[in-house]
Amino acid sequence: MIRRHCGSPPAIGHLFLALVLGIVATGCGSEPPPAPTALRVLMTDDWATPPFLSAVREFEGSHPGVRIEIEKLPIRHMGETVRAQVAEGNPPDVVQWHAFAAGAQGLAEPLDDLWQSYDIQASEYFPGAVEDVTWGSHLYGVPLDTNALTLFYRVDSLRSANLPIPPQIHSFDDLERYAKALSKTDGTQKAMALPNSYWQAYGWIRANGGEVLEVADDGAPRFTFDSPPVVEAVAFLSSLVRNGYAFPPAGADSGNDALSLFRAGTAAMHTSGSWDLATLQKDPTGDNYRVTLMPNGVTGQTKGTAMGGSSLFVPKGAKHRVLAFEFMQLLTNDHYALRLAKEEGRLPVRTRVFSDPYFQDPGLQVFLEQLKTAHPLLVDAFPLAAKALDKALNEVLFRGADAATSLKEAQKVAESSLRSSPGT
Repeated sequence: MIRRHCGSPPAIGHLFLALVLGIVATGCGSEPPPAPTALRVLMTDDWATPPFLSAVREFEGSHPGVRIEIEKLPIRHMGETVRAQVAEGNPPDVVQWHAFAAGAQGLAEPLDDLWQSYDIQASEYFPGAVEDVTWGSHLYGVPLDTNALTLFYRVDSLRSANLPIPPQIHSFDDLERYAKALSKTDGTQKAMALPNSYWQAYGWIRANGGEVLEVADDGAPRFTFDSPPVVEAVAFLSSLVRNGYAFPPAGADSGNDALSLFRAGTAAMHTSGSWDLATLQKDPTGDNYRVTLMPNGVTGQTKGTAMGGSSLFVPKGAKHRVLAFEFMQLLTNDHYALRLAKEEGRLPVRTRVFSDPYFQDPGLQVFLEQLKTAHPLLVDAFPLAAKALDKALNEVLFRGADAATSLKEAQKVAESSLRSSPGT
């Protein structure tokens, strides 16, 4: 009788030996291969693009046994969703949003040790990009992409008004003179259209030397909605509308309307980021659209502008902190930064990437210069305060309310929200 066992098989022919080994392996109950490690990555819903998916495939190829699970979400829901996931003890491993906001709200893991371990230097990045991942004295993420608010203009509109090209707009006073020359008294053409965007309004505030939130080294916030430079900048925008030089915000989200008015020639100027530069350059009359630096406030001194873009962070309680950081490093390397710029108009966070010949484009050179003084809108760390600021701006720009009064009320709401619900 042949007894089946899990020891060595008898000496038999090679073919039969292979068959027996297969049977023995099955009969001895060998373990199946381990399930792959799932790295959950939550991105905003416009990021499942070819460069991003290439990075995913490269990471999986260099990390056998790891599979990336991609989740998508509109950016406006990112904070509340991650907060719920952290509370449930089931957060993703990587999240795209604003790491400073996640850090301020207690949703992100500090990553100072990994920055040091991987020898990442803050000097590699634009200062504003580092601000986007910093809260208090800690680094909570890795900068992903960036942008800056700049001023676009139509060449044909300036020529029709006998204005120089490029425009000589160095201060708010200069802009007001241009706006008057570019606007028709019958209202059919105005200098610009103001989108309903408190990020854009923040760009004008920064240009005037203002700030809506100051953060101490320990992370303690101080709202400054009603400070003179902020009130002055918002009042200036309101005066453009009141004097017939600018179309007011048209609705809850009128950014596209502002761009449409600009492309139609109804508005001669337009403030936006590099995503609109990429769109306009594809237009048959693309050479008619050009970009210049934002004016520098009432005094004309160089101040700043709003920084856009995003960053990556590791939520509190994530299962694969180090693996997550390694993926963040791959996605933000120079290769993918350049692809994202060329294919999607997303600007790099590292200054050295701008040495690529692609960025010799005159329009992109303007963004390079503007990024040097761009800052992220830190009030996004406090949703209730941000909502109060947005409401005040709408009251002023859409309904013609007094800037000082509306911003003072928003200041009270922001301070009250901080006392009652810190971090919200």
